[in-house]
Amino acid sequence: MYRKIYQILEETGKVKTAMILNGIHKGAKCMIRENQCISLNDSEVQEFWKDYEKELAACQDTKLLWIGETEFFVEIYVKNPQLIILGGGHVSQPVAKIGKMLGFHVTVMDDREDFVTAERFPDADRLIPGSYDEISEKIPAYENAYYVIVTRGHLGDSACARQIMRRPYTYLGMIGSRNKVKLTREKLLGEGFTEEQLNTIHAPIGLPIGGNMPAEIAVSITAEIVQEKNRYSVSYIDEAVERAVREKKEGVMMTIISKSGSSPRGTGSKMFLDKKGKLYGSIGGGNVEFQAMKHAPEATDTEIVKYNLSNAGGANLGMICGGQVEVLFEVMKELS
Repeated sequence: MYRKIYQILEETGKVKTAMILNGIHKGAKCMIRENQCISLNDSEVQEFWKDYEKELAACQDTKLLWIGETEFFVEIYVKNPQLIILGGGHVSQPVAKIGKMLGFHVTVMDDREDFVTAERFPDADRLIPGSYDEISEKIPAYENAYYVIVTRGHLGDSACARQIMRRPYTYLGMIGSRNKVKLTREKLLGEGFTEEQLNTIHAPIGLPIGGNMPAEIAVSITAEIVQEKNRYSVSYIDEAVERAVREKKEGVMMTIISKSGSSPRGTGSKMFLDKKGKLYGSIGGGNVEFQAMKHAPEATDTEIVKYNLSNAGGANLGMICGGQVEVLFEVMKELS
């Protein structure tokens, strides 16, 4: 199950799953792709998911979610974000530089070969010369992608936008004056794109911080990208946990599914304890992690344990930071 999740995550950069936490299907998990729930268990459970697809597909955060009388843990995994800059002009250069500083894999494409050179873009991971009509052939679809359209005219803008809106993306922004944006929008509406689709485009691009110089405009663009990137609560991938899964290790996966107060790690944090007692990843260290490790060998197939971080109440850990953490234990008899 987890191996499949991590494999698709490597290919797309983003995966959404949901797990049932109560009832007869407790412990069953699905992957949500293109607004459909794909069971990671048997076909009988597949029928169960159909009644919940709309609500689960709409959820954009890693969190607990009640739908009727059923409780789910929805998890959004993200890794390897890609920044794809379409247009190699003066604004693109600082955007590429800042994007690389922020940890993005950076691609720059322009229809002028002399505008996409290593001298102009020393920080880019990939430089692509070619017509903007060739985006679909030259840039593979990738869900955790942030597109910045900064071509020199509305024809290039519309060529880029029409192809991007037919593929998954996390962010799509387009530079230009209000008139240029209006012309591009009208052209795309005439081609059959809907208002709803066009409203996903950030245009004019960037946060309104009043910059005019290329570097200042780049700051406003990348600031908006960071804002969008951090808009939802997601599960960032611990490489040690992923490595243990890929090596088919057996053991217990522990995930924080809810937290309150000042607990050190966020919802979605994971650690894995293999059968030999070796630990991968962390859910925050300290007494919570120690107690979870102690409980893991006794865990059932799917189990939730609450840890009280205050000095008050039962089953507390005697900590002064306060709050509460719920940890999901999943027994992995054969990671797949």
